[in-house]
Amino acid sequence: MDDSDDSVVVTRPSSIRVGADAIRRDWWIALLGGLTGGLLALGWALLQTPIYQSSATLYVTSGSDGASASDAYQGSMASQQRVSSYADLVRSDSVLAAALTSSDLNMKVSEAREALSTATSRETVLLDVTADSADPVVAAKLVNAVSAAMVDYVASLETPPNGSEPLAKLTVVTPGLPATEPSAPQTARVTSAGFVGGCLLGVLVVFGRVRFSTRIRDERDVDEVVGLSILTSVPSDLPSSNRSAVSFEAGGSIAGESYRRLRTNLAFVRVDDPVRTIVVTSPNPEEGKTITAINLAAVLAESGKTVVLVDGDLRRPTVAGRIGVNGGIGLTNILLGDAEPDEVVQSTDRRGLYVLASGPIPPNPTELLGSERARDVVEDLSSRYDYVVIDTTPVLPVSDAAVVGQYADGALVVLRSNRTRRSDAAEAVMRLQMAKISILGTVLNCVSSMQWKSSYAYYGSETRDSVVAHEGG
Repeated sequence: MDDSDDSVVVTRPSSIRVGADAIRRDWWIALLGGLTGGLLALGWALLQTPIYQSSATLYVTSGSDGASASDAYQGSMASQQRVSSYADLVRSDSVLAAALTSSDLNMKVSEAREALSTATSRETVLLDVTADSADPVVAAKLVNAVSAAMVDYVASLETPPNGSEPLAKLTVVTPGLPATEPSAPQTARVTSAGFVGGCLLGVLVVFGRVRFSTRIRDERDVDEVVGLSILTSVPSDLPSSNRSAVSFEAGGSIAGESYRRLRTNLAFVRVDDPVRTIVVTSPNPEEGKTITAINLAAVLAESGKTVVLVDGDLRRPTVAGRIGVNGGIGLTNILLGDAEPDEVVQSTDRRGLYVLASGPIPPNPTELLGSERARDVVEDLSSRYDYVVIDTTPVLPVSDAAVVGQYADGALVVLRSNRTRRSDAAEAVMRLQMAKISILGTVLNCVSSMQWKSSYAYYGSETRDSVVAHEGG
């Protein structure tokens, strides 16, 4: 066993990097928000009554017909000064009443006022009058009737008491026409705004998940929280009905490639001092430690090595049931002196893979595992087989994993995406390090298939495997 501390001090990534990684990882949340916002906006727009606009332009003339430049300038200035006043007169009771009287529009003065709007431009003598209506013909009739009423009202208003020519007049230069397309709602613009708003809301959700998340989600989280090498990630969309070893005969399945990557990376952990006795544990139950131990043993045997898988979980042993061997005899029989390893180690249907089940559950598992007899058993197995893989209890509930790790070459910590809490992962690693156990690295179970494919795409790895890596153990 190597007593060195293999933990790595990792510099926490910047907020910008964390945010960018979150968006790259959870871009679908932003897209889903955008699509939802766009659809809601589109539905709202389709439920609205279409509104049509019709506009007329009036020209303001002031002053006499004097031929001098001074007279022309003064007349232009007077017209500009009058335009803003005339804009207010458009919606006056007198003008609206006259307009409705002269037309056949069945509309109240208040309704006409709500439908009308005006616009002027600085340093011009043009007055734009616009009418809105659900009927394009009504909008055109209203704006033309109001324009005609304004022409008459201004003429009477600007006529001096002596009956001479009006001091100013309005002329309709562009009458209103029925619109062919509605001006509101602007469906395309509303839908686009809804999409953009939904995307922004989705981005906020992504940032919120990062900011307030308490669970390990991906390799970046593992790197940030525990600062250990990630030896492999296992995708989550594998069938979970068969919770045993991966069928590596499938060739390039994504499950098989995940565990082959684990085997390869373990070979590089300590090149000068190869790892042969491996403890597999996790912070808490149901995070995938047992299935990882089974698949690690199977993939090591696939490479032509002899491997013995030891069920060192003497509290809730499950290896025998998943492999299909007799769990009634095994490690505890050896530790109690009732049997020798040759008598209880069982072969499997996989070439090179052997199993030492837990045997009867003892009342004092920690004491048995911490005995010299247990150390001798592991050393004996290590001399007989190329690899010894030991499935142990989780780290946080009991101390068995720390005890067994004392006579192993190192420990493999299994975490489960979206289940393992950040604090639990950090606490488990700290306890193992305090026990002077060499931590070989981590395995992350149940990562999203999309994320796994984007990070570890293999040629020909799209086939599905018959197994499991994410439920239980």
